[in-house]
Amino acid sequence: MMGRQRWLLVAWVCVAAVAGGCDRPGSNGRGARAAFAARPEVLEFGPAAVGSTKTVKLRLANEGRAPVRIEGALSNVPNVEVPPFEPFSLSAGAEHEVEVRFKPEVEGVIQGVVEIFTDAESGGKASQVAFSGQGVKAWVDVKTPTLDFGNVQLDTIEIRELVVHNPTSVDSPLRLQIAGTDADQFSSSTIGSGLVLQAGQNLSIPVAFKPTRLGSATAEVRVVVCEECDPVAVPLVGMGVASELEISPVRVDFGRVAVGATAEERIVVRNQGSTSMTYTGASVIADSDGAFRVMSAPVPQGSVLRPGDAAEIRVAFTPTAPGRVPDGRVEIHVRRANSTAPGPKVSLVGEGGSSCIAVMPRLLDFKEVAEGMSATRQVEVINRCRDQVLLSDMKIDSQQGGYFSLAQAPSSQPIEPGKSTTVGVTFTPRAGVGESLASLAVTVRQGISTATEGVALKGIGRVFPPCQYSLSPQELSFGQVPVGSEVALGVSLTNTGTTPCYLSSMQLAAGSDPVFSATKVESTVVLPGRRSTLLVRFKPDAEGSFGGLAEGWVNHPSIGHPTVAIQGEGVQGCFSVQPTHVDFGLAKLTCEPRQRDLIAYNRCPGPVTVYGMTLERDTDEISVSGGPSFPVTLNAGAQFRVHAAYAPTDNGEDLAALRFALGAGSVYTASLAGRGADNAHQTDTFVQESGAKVDVLFVVDNSGSMMEEQQGLGSNFAAFMSAATASGVDYRIGVTTTGLDPSSGGWSQCGGGAEGGENGRLFPVDGANPRIITPQTPNAPGVFASNTRVGVCHWNEQGLEAAYRALSEPLLHSLDDPRTPHANDGNGGFLRDDARLAIIFVTDEEDFSAQPVPFYETYFKSLKDNDPAKLSISAIAGPRDLATCPTASSSGTRYIQLAQSTDGVVESICTPNWAESLRKLSDTTFGAKRRFPLSEEPADPEQIVVRVNGVEVTTNWQYDSATNSVIFDVGHAPPPGAYIEITYPLGC
Repeated sequence: MMGRQRWLLVAWVCVAAVAGGCDRPGSNGRGARAAFAARPEVLEFGPAAVGSTKTVKLRLANEGRAPVRIEGALSNVPNVEVPPFEPFSLSAGAEHEVEVRFKPEVEGVIQGVVEIFTDAESGGKASQVAFSGQGVKAWVDVKTPTLDFGNVQLDTIEIRELVVHNPTSVDSPLRLQIAGTDADQFSSSTIGSGLVLQAGQNLSIPVAFKPTRLGSATAEVRVVVCEECDPVAVPLVGMGVASELEISPVRVDFGRVAVGATAEERIVVRNQGSTSMTYTGASVIADSDGAFRVMSAPVPQGSVLRPGDAAEIRVAFTPTAPGRVPDGRVEIHVRRANSTAPGPKVSLVGEGGSSCIAVMPRLLDFKEVAEGMSATRQVEVINRCRDQVLLSDMKIDSQQGGYFSLAQAPSSQPIEPGKSTTVGVTFTPRAGVGESLASLAVTVRQGISTATEGVALKGIGRVFPPCQYSLSPQELSFGQVPVGSEVALGVSLTNTGTTPCYLSSMQLAAGSDPVFSATKVESTVVLPGRRSTLLVRFKPDAEGSFGGLAEGWVNHPSIGHPTVAIQGEGVQGCFSVQPTHVDFGLAKLTCEPRQRDLIAYNRCPGPVTVYGMTLERDTDEISVSGGPSFPVTLNAGAQFRVHAAYAPTDNGEDLAALRFALGAGSVYTASLAGRGADNAHQTDTFVQESGAKVDVLFVVDNSGSMMEEQQGLGSNFAAFMSAATASGVDYRIGVTTTGLDPSSGGWSQCGGGAEGGENGRLFPVDGANPRIITPQTPNAPGVFASNTRVGVCHWNEQGLEAAYRALSEPLLHSLDDPRTPHANDGNGGFLRDDARLAIIFVTDEEDFSAQPVPFYETYFKSLKDNDPAKLSISAIAGPRDLATCPTASSSGTRYIQLAQSTDGVVESICTPNWAESLRKLSDTTFGAKRRFPLSEEPADPEQIVVRVNGVEVTTNWQYDSATNSVIFDVGHAPPPGAYIEITYPLGC
């Protein structure tokens, strides 16, 4: 450790601790590029519970030709640390991993950089890796379960799409492999090349089937997301046929089409033979609702389809009522010469409903705009469809008054499912005209069908007296902010006159340093005594000074373009405040003040004196309290806490800057922001994800009283799989027991090879049956019945610990448990990153695991990145009221507590109907997401409004105050791809 200590003394030299913290030597120089690289380039910790630790690996690689010595690494802010390590050398091409730990102490975003010191530095400048995490209180999803290519003629190609989705907040690399008996007949352009799926991105990957021999062809495409992970396998199925006629598609699915609207698709018929065929068009032969029709079916000259020729048929779907319509069929009148055989038939399917394209708002009201100025507003186009759409055309039709124009060129723009784009519209009044009216037509194309939505435009021209205003502050100074951290402050324009002011816009001027950002303030009328604020964010990416300019436009003939200079400094000092920005959010005026804490840290090797703390504000609605008396000297490693409160008294945004003076002009800044509202409503939006992949772990009690219950569970496999069968779920099912140690024997023996002490291993550990049941498992019901008859030889039920061990190292990713003599008794291949996880406990006894329930809850939720849609825990256990279940040994209160925390199902172990109980578990395990957590607390749950795909839903859901969620009833969850909007009055 002596080398480490000497390096710390060099790295943390304080030239003047009281004047600005400890800067590293040579930190103002620009060094040459280091000979090593750090991966990842940005560390994203995501959310972490306050007081807990989250660890990620940082890989250091030498990309140079000469050896590089790594002297050390440090974080520039508290809450993130690199554990000490001895300096080491990397030879050319070598790599080494170091840990980076995130342990938040308060709520809020923590940002900064990790500095890595090497002997390759120029001027002593260290390389930096930025990081971001969030303190809170407390993988790739394959959407396509199978690819079925149908009948395909020999040596022709049919294309299907494999849809993958990245539900996480970080980019995810993936690779594709094709394997299986007939892998040579399937291909994809992405095989052999690496892909990167961006955060939140959906990607459609084309896969081709070209049969080279007659008959059925099967293979699988494997999606590999990491070297250590088992791939996700998607079955590939096709049939090679020797047909002379190619028809594509063989089934036309129009999807959901708005009632009264029309969607069109095409069918292509091609003569693949060597002789001519007669062709006389096509007709609809089955259509009980009258929703389908043939739009066109041109007949070639002489009604002859020669070899190699093709004909196109266009069919349309116009639903007259919501809901799925009975399937239709269109017959293609094509046949060989001298044949009376009927023509081939193509199925037609579709559903009537609301349009999956939304344009908001439907009325764009610019209200009053000063004559001689312009105003710009945004129209949002939302794609609620399951597929990508194309914003293909935008047109404005002026009806009276002033001028309306598009704020950008009317170019085509793709919109991904669940995403949106904005269209800017500018209004310029015509002098003396008054009210102006127009309409905007937005045309969107989905496949070959199009839909046009309209937006009404309205504005009024008005003559405003010259605006009398003041700016605050005159110069926006962010002071010193740690590199990688963010502070947000505001520039306010206040109407100091007696008449309204017209503010055209406020924004950052072009040329401002990119470390500054701001959302443009659109045109508005500022009443006397009121203000409008531009929120500016400063996030330095390096040490040094930065500058920018905020600008606005108001109605004044000579001073109509106010500007405010912006400056800030990025530093690497050892004094810091966390979080650097506190956002109180939207708060009702009638609620109690919102409260947050900030902590000031001294991470210098010596004492630091804080001479004062000042709250700069233009409102009393934000206040701070607590903290020491100033000046105060903090010893090395010391800290103090400051309490902040927000109590809004009027509508609008409120901002404040909290400054900490360290002497000699050194001022560290933190920011506070909140928004007040007297009658606030919040709208939360969600897109229903597919539940196509689910991993299910059963934890079955193997104590002496469980024989009948095990038989009831095993004999009702069909009931448990009902929802999975209906939805085509790609499942993996494993079973373990509540026993950790082998039974000592006696009156009963347990099979499976572990004598009742599975210790988290999937049953049976001796491999007598398949240990993971999938849709491809032969005789899956029989295997499940056998695997759930785990025996009745044990006495110490520790179900929670057994589940924890089953889903943790060394079992989680290992095919073999290295601690036992059994072969292939690990659980590797069971848990998939992109699948939902369901844990189901079946027991008649309380849990006697060593850890408290919150420990297991935290661990299981972290397995799925704290996404409630990816985890459910259920229990068939002894009820709290044992009078209703006399055969239960005790109440399973710990299981029940855990199940309720994840919105799981709780059933009594004395259930009189195992099939019905397992059907309930099936819907929770395999069904679509039913619980949607709200971002704020509703003031009145009776006023919650729920819309699915734009249609209000008034039944089959309820509000759960315990979890602050809207929960849909069993069997009534929104379908995959649905767009859910939940609006409610804001509570406290």
